[in-house]
This record gives sequence, structure tokens and C-alpha cells, in this order.
Amino acid sequence: MFRKFVYSFVCLLLFMTAGAVDVNAAPPKVTGTLFIEKPFKKEGLRFQTTVTEIDNPKYDSPVYHVNTIVTNISRKPITYTTAHCYGVTTRLEAYASRDSWELPYPEDEPACTPDIKERTLKPGRTFEQDEYFRTDELPDDLTPDYFQLNSSVRILVGPEDKERKEELVKMQTQFLAGLALNPDEIEIQSDSSELPKSYYEINATGKVSNKEIKRVTLQVFNTLLTLRIDSKSGEFSTKKKVKAKGPSLQSGVLEVTYKDGTKHIYNILIKNTSN
Repeated sequence: MFRKFVYSFVCLLLFMTAGAVDVNAAPPKVTGTLFIEKPFKKEGLRFQTTVTEIDNPKYDSPVYHVNTIVTNISRKPITYTTAHCYGVTTRLEAYASRDSWELPYPEDEPACTPDIKERTLKPGRTFEQDEYFRTDELPDDLTPDYFQLNSSVRILVGPEDKERKEELVKMQTQFLAGLALNPDEIEIQSDSSELPKSYYEINATGKVSNKEIKRVTLQVFNTLLTLRIDSKSGEFSTKKKVKAKGPSLQSGVLEVTYKDGTKHIYNILIKNTSN
């Protein structure tokens, strides 16, 4: 159920994003999407972040749309502070050859007052924000080795009747341009062949290099394939028949779960090898 929600959420987000950055020129094109979920059980917060790479003709270079949802997963209210007009402080940087560049906001980003305010997040409640980051100020012909996203929330801890300490809850994620899979962590080759009566045979093979990865699944239509990883080699190989639902098969939803509970969700292409 959660995966269906995420998939629908990502599709809806892509539709909304494409309209949000329209500059009355050529329509912007979504070139990649990455969904990140990370729980901080000790602090009582869960981050859910969708990063979308948009080919925006206004800047003649990609723009990254970062949507962040923060949820109180504890049983008690949590007080957090806002810096300027944001509850989440987000920083996006490009790294190449040991140098780094911080990506700026669009020029028309509304000005924010520097007021620091305290807000209370009740159990089960969320707050959400959207931000955009430009890449047009990166050096010409630069191909970043990777991008790094830092998202943080400042919470107040301690008894309310005493002076409370401020604590930083921080999520850090690295991703590649185009929001492609990182081959240093996981490699996957997936193809399909058409069968009678609207079925496909899915063949997924690959290797996991990051020992912190606990579980990998691939959702194709309504079928969930668990890619069983060999504990020694890190390799996996799965073949399964799935029932087609809707349009012809083009992509699947790959979910990578780490030992600390972090999840990365990608849309990946599935090659059709049918004659």
C-alpha cells in the first residue's frame, strides 16, 4: 500500500512540478526523480524528500525541485524553529574534483523575513515545503561527480519549564546527475519479454556493493519482486511472470532499503527484449 502511495505521489508531483515552473516558453521536461525516506526514531521525526530534475529552458540548464515532508513519528508534540520562512533548512551542492559549488535559488524567489519562530508539530502531523535550485551558475562544461543534499530541522529538547536546548536533526543524501542509480552502490539490468494473455516475464539481475543495503524490491505494475541478495557476492538474479495493468510496460519502481531504515525509490526503465 505504501509503495502504491509513493508511486502515485511521485506521478502527481511530476505533473504538478511541470506546471509550477512553466515560463511560457518550451514546456519544462522532467528528466529524473528520486524519493528519499529517512526516519530519526530517537528525535521522533521522519523526512520524506522527493528530488526532481527539470530541464527548464528559462535557464538552459537543469533545475532541481526539492519537496520535503517532515512528520512527527513520536507520541509527544515536537517544537521546532523556523529560519527565515522555512522549517527545513535545505542546501544543495555540486561536487567535482574535490571542489564544491552551492546551488542558488531562482532569481524570483520571494524574500523571507529573518524572524525565528517556534512552532509545534503534534504526533502524526506533518509540515511540507518546496524549493527550487538552479545549476546555471556552475562552471561551463562541468560534469559534477555527484550532488549532495543536506536537509535539517532545528528542534527544542528538554522540559518546557526550563531553558530548552536546540538540537539539529540532519539528513544527508548524495545522488548523480539525472538522478540515476549510483553504480558504486547498486547495479541492475532489467528486461522483459511479452507473453500471451497480457503477461510479461521480468528478468532482473545485478549486484549490490554497499554493505549497508538491506533489501531491494522492484515493483512492476501491481507485482512486487524481492531481489534476493547473496550475502557473500552481493549479486542477485530474479525472474518472474507479471500481469500487465494499463499501458505497455516501460518502467518499474525500484526501492532500496538500508539497515538504518532509509529508503531510496527510483523509477527505472525496463528494456523490452521481445521480437
